[in-house]
Amino acid sequence: MRFIIPILLILFMLSSCSAPEKRTGGWMVEEANKRIERGIKEFKKQSFAEAEKDFYWALNSYILLDNREGQAAVFLSLGTLYLTQAKIKEALPMFKKALDISVELNNHPLHIEALSSLAGFYFLTEELSKAKEAISQGLELAEEAGLIRRKATLLNHLGNLKIKEGDPTGAEKVLHESLSLNEDIDNKEGKSANYFNLGLVNLAKRKHKQAGIYFEKALNVDKHIEKPGMIARDLEKLGDVSKITGQKEEAFSYYERSLLIYQQLNDNKGLKRVSQKINDIRKQN
Repeated sequence: MRFIIPILLILFMLSSCSAPEKRTGGWMVEEANKRIERGIKEFKKQSFAEAEKDFYWALNSYILLDNREGQAAVFLSLGTLYLTQAKIKEALPMFKKALDISVELNNHPLHIEALSSLAGFYFLTEELSKAKEAISQGLELAEEAGLIRRKATLLNHLGNLKIKEGDPTGAEKVLHESLSLNEDIDNKEGKSANYFNLGLVNLAKRKHKQAGIYFEKALNVDKHIEKPGMIARDLEKLGDVSKITGQKEEAFSYYERSLLIYQQLNDNKGLKRVSQKINDIRKQN
């Protein structure tokens, strides 16, 4: 099921490339905090070279100050950055460095973030047993520490794993558990990911109407939180549903709207993929 990969990359961005926790200190720490936050903004705009510069600037400052928590936060962001660019060899050491620091500091939230990122990495490299192990460890830590948001993210990963293993029914159950937690804490990004993945589950089960309902829910949330890349993927999937159900004009409209966003984001993979889908519809007319 190849459709699993794009949503995983989005989840990495949300879990690893999120605003760093507040680190107090003098001007160097404050500037490093600003640089990592700016790098995250550049990353989300897909200005990867600029993001990498900011991340390394922050990393150098955290190294000078022996700020281990700050270093781990940057390693997670760099790992996400490299993974998004399919730089597998560069991504893995970053995630492992973050994991080592989290264990050294006995920092459970950081440890869970590192395990979550590694789980996503192993999904993409098709090392499902390693992904399952990382998820299991992360869920155990999240349960012990009462970290609801992180537990919800890991359950979402587990749902992805079950889809990958060809168990859409099991995936649906886990994703609803994740959704319930995200609803309790009003985690909009988490709810969006759950809705999208539940749409994928229903596509796999050939429940096309229900899939469309979930993709529409994801779209509404993503518009509210203003996430262009996620809006584009929601529109693309709604186009897929319309195409499958024979509504070619509606599919064409969804694809064109998605295409415009991918163009603005300079997302060449998205452009190529959706352009091909549009051409397929035109050939059928």
